[in-house]
Amino acid sequence: MVASMILTNTSAISVAAKETEAEKQYVILAENDAYEIMGSELPEDAEKETLESDTSLVVATLTEKEARQIEKKENVIIEEDVLLKASEEDDKEYSAEEKRKRRQEIKEKKKKSLEEAEETEDSEKEKTEWNLQAIRAENLDVSEDANGKIKVAVLDSGIDYVTGIDIAGSVNLVEEDEDILPIFQDMTGHGTGIASIIAANGENDIKGINPDVELYSVKILDKENSATLSRVIRGIYWCIENNINIINMSFGTNVYSAALEQAVKDAYDAGILMIGAAGNEGESVEYPAAFEEVMAVAATDEEANISDFSNRGDELEIAAPGEKVKVSGFFDGTSVTHGTSIAVPHVVGVASLVWEKDLNKSSEFVRQLIEQSAKQIDNINECGLLDAENTLKNYEEFEKIFDEEQGKASRRLEENQQAPERFEEISEDQAYVEGRWHGTDHQAAVDKGAVGFTTEAITNIKKGIVYPDGKASGWQSGQDNSRWHGKWEDFNDNYEINYVAACDMVTYTATNDGAVDTDFTYEDYPGLSKKVYNDLKKDINGLQSKYSTLLTTDTPENRKYFLYGCGLHIITDAFAHSTTKKDGTIIGHSYNNGTYPDKTSYHHRRYQTAVKVVEYALKSLQDDIYCDGEEVVKALKQIYTDEATYKMIKIKKYVNDNGYSNAILSKVNIDTPKIP
Repeated sequence: MVASMILTNTSAISVAAKETEAEKQYVILAENDAYEIMGSELPEDAEKETLESDTSLVVATLTEKEARQIEKKENVIIEEDVLLKASEEDDKEYSAEEKRKRRQEIKEKKKKSLEEAEETEDSEKEKTEWNLQAIRAENLDVSEDANGKIKVAVLDSGIDYVTGIDIAGSVNLVEEDEDILPIFQDMTGHGTGIASIIAANGENDIKGINPDVELYSVKILDKENSATLSRVIRGIYWCIENNINIINMSFGTNVYSAALEQAVKDAYDAGILMIGAAGNEGESVEYPAAFEEVMAVAATDEEANISDFSNRGDELEIAAPGEKVKVSGFFDGTSVTHGTSIAVPHVVGVASLVWEKDLNKSSEFVRQLIEQSAKQIDNINECGLLDAENTLKNYEEFEKIFDEEQGKASRRLEENQQAPERFEEISEDQAYVEGRWHGTDHQAAVDKGAVGFTTEAITNIKKGIVYPDGKASGWQSGQDNSRWHGKWEDFNDNYEINYVAACDMVTYTATNDGAVDTDFTYEDYPGLSKKVYNDLKKDINGLQSKYSTLLTTDTPENRKYFLYGCGLHIITDAFAHSTTKKDGTIIGHSYNNGTYPDKTSYHHRRYQTAVKVVEYALKSLQDDIYCDGEEVVKALKQIYTDEATYKMIKIKKYVNDNGYSNAILSKVNIDTPKIP
């Protein structure tokens, strides 16, 4: 430990001399013997610290003459006690001219990047993740055997519109989130990850078990991954009414509910196969998985053992990988997670493969075939490990012994003798460092190779990107706040809005500490009108007092991410609210049955392009660069082909006014939309 003391001694230094000479603070390092010799020459208020070595550190206020006297002594170092500063970014204030120059330099670099030919990288050989290998689902080719599509509903936190997952439809039962655009409806990433294990087609590095399912998102979990009992029941009855075949239930409670049990019984009687998570507390199986009508799933680790956290009990029927599983995440990223939640979709995917061979088979046929085809697990007797290949191989034999009227087989299939494959190397692989969907800590760790942001950063970007649709913002009305919703025109006051320039202003402001730059005017954002600039400025200034309640932690960095997300909402909403069919007929809430603008499957390339804009924008954000016309052009060049069935209203003018040009804009553009 470092000791400290104030020296008290009689100084030989003249007080009169000190009054006539300038003094400075000095730092003195002296070996202890040397210190004892010079001690009488130091002032009474000198501070000494004894260091861990045989050295003393002294801080004293001296004249230059006194300092020179001490300097002559042996084993003593004396220097002026100068002020050092941390190695931080230069915090000097830049003039308006310097800031404009920097913006222009960035704009020129962005223009140049559009002009340069894009290099095409050879994609790496497709890698099959260990979890699919563990259940022998990596080499299945069953598309020719399918006699129809199985309808699978994921009752969860919603499914984001990400590359590689096709969603046939969605419903949002979370009241406070009902206005959120479906493209960004999953606030936790839980439902999106589950959907990727069931049905991802491999375009985003994640390959699911059956990309040919007809996938539905039934959003019942809120931003805390929680749902009221009534919301779960409503979700189950929605599935009954919409003729769903399989329900993925990656949630649970240890509290019994007669109302929930009745809903489950009604779904079972409707012929639905329900597959549920056993739970993650290492205790008894949770509801609804504990109900007899639900197939309960446990989790296994990479060495084919039941996971320590996985709940156990006689209700268990099957186990599947539930640790270090890579899934699709926010904004086309990936994450690694664990829990019985993620074990469930493995079973759902295999069940859909079995059932699509003959849609007339019952849910019990599918359920029992999967259970009887499983591999044995060393550390548990209640259930075996899912084996997709053996399940499909046993199909015809099981068909012969299963009685549909009685709902059971006349005998059991021969026991699966194949030993589970172990993947010990996954335990040491740093690519599989996990986030958690375990207990109450449901946070996914973003794969930095895919996105480049921390979990907290992604959370705040996501909060910002959905904020304009929420009631708390006061901006949710597209009619009164068109500037935040990608609309090319404000119909109330009849003025145009360059949605590209609006995104430019908001995202630039985000990178400028989240405060509107008082040195700038609307003219600094090419294409932006004075009216829209002033309205956006007022809105952004109004956010300053709200950040403490909006953000995970109120820091300048999180403010940046949140506001950048708000800007991305503008440009992505443009693909919903400033588009037409290819013939020029407007796609709007007042037409086309009202909901079509926000329906991701309606002229689906609109949303594919919007997702790609976000991907390019996040790459810009990594370098603290705003999103403008460059990211829009890049996305259109990649996604918009002759097969596209939509046009964008005034996109050419707005991007041109923002400082960019490209031939693709003429293909996408329409100046005068037709009212249906």
